[in-house]
Amino acid sequence: MKLELKKFIKIPGKDFHPVLRLFLVFLPVALLICGGGYLYYLSQLRFIHEQNRKMEHETVQVGVVSINRSLEYVMQDVQVLYSNTDFRTMLDHPGKTNVDCVAADWIAFAEAKQAYQKIRWIDERGVERLRVNYADDRAYVVPEEKLLDRKGRYFFEDTNALKEGEMYVSPLDLNIENDRIEEPFVPTIRFGMPVFNSKGQKRGILLLNYYADTMLTRFEQLTGIRGNAAWLVNRDGYWLRGPSDPEEFGFMFDRNELSMAVRYPQVWERIRNAKEGQFVTREGLWSFNTLSPLKAGTKTSTGSSEIFSGGQGAHDVSSYKWKVVTLLPTSAYNADLLYWGTKIIGISLALLALFFLGILFMVRLQEMRNQLLLNLEKLVEERTEDLNKVNAVLTQSEARLKSVFENIPDLIWLKDVYGVYLTCNQAFENFFDLEEGAIIGKTDEELPGGRQPEVMRAEEKRIIEEGKPEVMEQWVTNVRTGKRVFFDVIKAPVRMPDGRLIGVLGIARDMTRRKEDEEKLQLAALVYKNSSEAILVTNARNEILAVNPAFERITGYSAAEILGKDPKILNSGRQDKAFYKAMWDTLHEKGVWRGELWNRKKNGEVYAAWLTINVVYNEDGTVRYYVELSDDFTEKKEAEDMIWRQANFDFLTDLPNRRMLLDRLQQETTKVNQSGKKLALLFLDLDNFKDVNDTLGHDMGDKLLMDVARRLMDCVREIDTVSRLGGDEFAVILTELSDLPVAEKIAQDILHSLAQPYRLNGEIAYLSASIGITVYPDDGTGIETLLKNADQALYAAKQAGRNRMSYFTAFMQAAAQNRIRLANDMRIAVFEHQFEMLYQPIVELETGKIHKAEALIRWHHPLRGIVSPAEFISIAEETGLILTISDWAFSEVVREVERWRRRHYAQFQISFNISPTLFQDKPNYADWFSELEKRNMSGEGIVMEITEGVLLVSNRHVIERLAEFHRHGMEIALDDFGTGYSSLSYLKKFDIEYLKIDQAFVRNIGSEPKDMALCEAIIVMAHKLDMKVIAEGIQNDEQKRLLAAAGCDYGQGYLFSEPLTAAEFENLLEHSDGGKS
Repeated sequence: MKLELKKFIKIPGKDFHPVLRLFLVFLPVALLICGGGYLYYLSQLRFIHEQNRKMEHETVQVGVVSINRSLEYVMQDVQVLYSNTDFRTMLDHPGKTNVDCVAADWIAFAEAKQAYQKIRWIDERGVERLRVNYADDRAYVVPEEKLLDRKGRYFFEDTNALKEGEMYVSPLDLNIENDRIEEPFVPTIRFGMPVFNSKGQKRGILLLNYYADTMLTRFEQLTGIRGNAAWLVNRDGYWLRGPSDPEEFGFMFDRNELSMAVRYPQVWERIRNAKEGQFVTREGLWSFNTLSPLKAGTKTSTGSSEIFSGGQGAHDVSSYKWKVVTLLPTSAYNADLLYWGTKIIGISLALLALFFLGILFMVRLQEMRNQLLLNLEKLVEERTEDLNKVNAVLTQSEARLKSVFENIPDLIWLKDVYGVYLTCNQAFENFFDLEEGAIIGKTDEELPGGRQPEVMRAEEKRIIEEGKPEVMEQWVTNVRTGKRVFFDVIKAPVRMPDGRLIGVLGIARDMTRRKEDEEKLQLAALVYKNSSEAILVTNARNEILAVNPAFERITGYSAAEILGKDPKILNSGRQDKAFYKAMWDTLHEKGVWRGELWNRKKNGEVYAAWLTINVVYNEDGTVRYYVELSDDFTEKKEAEDMIWRQANFDFLTDLPNRRMLLDRLQQETTKVNQSGKKLALLFLDLDNFKDVNDTLGHDMGDKLLMDVARRLMDCVREIDTVSRLGGDEFAVILTELSDLPVAEKIAQDILHSLAQPYRLNGEIAYLSASIGITVYPDDGTGIETLLKNADQALYAAKQAGRNRMSYFTAFMQAAAQNRIRLANDMRIAVFEHQFEMLYQPIVELETGKIHKAEALIRWHHPLRGIVSPAEFISIAEETGLILTISDWAFSEVVREVERWRRRHYAQFQISFNISPTLFQDKPNYADWFSELEKRNMSGEGIVMEITEGVLLVSNRHVIERLAEFHRHGMEIALDDFGTGYSSLSYLKKFDIEYLKIDQAFVRNIGSEPKDMALCEAIIVMAHKLDMKVIAEGIQNDEQKRLLAAAGCDYGQGYLFSEPLTAAEFENLLEHSDGGKS
């Protein structure tokens, strides 16, 4: 191809102009490169834009959900306050006592919610009758003299005009305090309802100032995950949450320029009249959706930016619309396009440049060649005439002198008295990689190469002053090769015949090889004498010629004792003749032998030596010397063996540890791949092993673990591997499996063996085990995959009730991923008030009164909706979040029981469930008892519900904890009795007030006589032990009648009520027969 191009370019100019030839060759290739680059750029552009549109749409949807959820909760709170009994009573009798009672309720409500700046009752005249403010983390009642007249404000007139049951929601604006906008600015939404007394007379309005910054901050956090938070815009185009704080709520200051409608008029016109969509302008990618946050039937108004303004009439909810808008700047929308565009353009330009330069180079080369020939011809003609005039004798003499000077291999140079180079030979130029023109007329300071000009100048000055030559040795770096060269240097002063001083002549001879040889000999002698390895040299007859001091130190033989002897003198007898024959065969064949050898010292001690024997040959190929290097590495060998064992085996059970298990697992998977058989990996965990440690001590726990290891080894085959992973976790590799029933039988044998009693120094302990099984290659081919599968199968066996085995399934993988996602969401659920306490009444069967309730927790997940406790409690226990959740739940329960005991029934009780994990792990309950003291109440209103599993370990910790609950007045209830271990011994041992019959026995008592008999037996037994009985899961009147006839004290279930919110439960108490006692 290149030859053809050259031929094309060399066509005489009569055919084509050079530029035209260059253009014709370059144009097709340029078009091809540019076209390909442009098509690839378009594909990348389309992909990036599609991804950005999808993510911006998701961000807008998250913002819509966030705002809707926040406003729904506030409207629910307005309904709760309005339906409050004390508030309705106050509307009928607005005396000071009733007003103070409502004020106390509002203070508690404000402090609990922490989201309402003001809660007000404004009478029908527009005068504030009661106002509770919340600021600085506390709520307080505004004194009567500071209450204001609000009849002229739009929110009073518009709310007061509504009918009973209608709700008013003001526009989102800034709070006005003392007739001016409050600073710092407080975004506020006012939620109100007209209020009526029991006679249907309007008594004003109930108004809540919602601190909307909580809603806006949450909106900003949820939409700002990608770095550009969404905007919230009202229907007039003003920012409610905008690009920056100073640009928000412009309508409050009559600043039209602080709005999208003014800032982006064309964009706002497209957004204002559309429900949702996406489009691109020069600012970037716009994404929006219309948000109608209020329920149908809710009223609102246009509001006002004026401090004093009258109502304009309530409007339907359809006028309350916001826009959630995101702007992905053009730079971000096309974030990667710059990279791809630059990359594609760069590659294209580089290819074009290379191709163009290649063609241009060949064209220019031809033109330069022609021009050079012309110039050379002219120069030759000019110089020829001058050269003919030079004296032939001088030319020949100078040539001979120059030849001798240039061909001397030594470096020669001449400097004047000022250190300026007058001349130098070719060897000097080559060494410093400089041409003569770059040297002559320069000093050492002006030349590159770092020749230490100060030192050299001092030497030359000394030589000139002394007037005699000087010999010295110097190391100099060769500029061309970078190697260090050793020179013998002679410097001498040079004078003219008339005695005038010319300067200093220098001659340097390369002596590097001689210097290196001397240093090598010295180094070899030092190594020989100071080496820590023993060195022994023998002749061809294997007679010892020399040994070094290390040999004498290691073997104990002095040189005088060993010289002339055969090295057999060191033979320990541990190696047989075959070993030495193989060693000599290797030496004769390869000329070198390396290996481990056991030798004997002079004192008879045997030591391990690592030997290297090299053969030194004469020029004719015959053996001249044998050189042996050896080292005593006995201690190192023993230490390596110990380290290897510690790194690969468990110190307690002497079983392979996790590291060795992974190595064995890798080996066994390779082996079964070749044989075509299967492999099973078993993860094993002892059930309730912690209880043994807590009750009998860690020494007994270690003995039990050693016994477990022995039993495991007895259950498996010789080809299998048993490993301890740590704590009470073990693993078993069952290899070369022809069929899976073999693995299942071994697993059953293990479960049976480990369930047998353990005798520990006179104590007998009972344990069981849970086993997770995964099969290779059926469940996975990667080591990490097998480990994860076995762990998930083990988790499933634990969850299924323990003392069993479980095979891995794909469902477990999905369940594990779901647990991880729930655990991550749960970490922020408490702080975002996603949890709620519900209360299910416990009814006295004889009277039908409600004097007790059970507290039940629910999780309102922002995306999943209601999450069942059965799904998230176990995850909370695993992650440790159960402590935080339980602390919050207890505080909520104490607050409610204190109020209900004060308002309804002085002996009212709430049952609070304690997780077994919380019972074991929470170090103390001082914070719970402090919560009771803060409310000025004893623990009599709390019943602690525990399960049978807590009582199985009857250690001091359990006894002390239950006693502590009793000391603070709390009672104990045993939940789900009959479904667990149901050991009767702990009913006698522990002080328990209530026994709860599980709904599994209650469900079929009408049709199953055995279930009825069990319930009757439990009731009789509990009464004999001075315990009250609560039956769970009562669904119909027949179950209630049978249990009441059997003497059951209390009942709980959907027959009476489903779990209720605190407000709903209080309404139930108001209308129940229990009434206020």
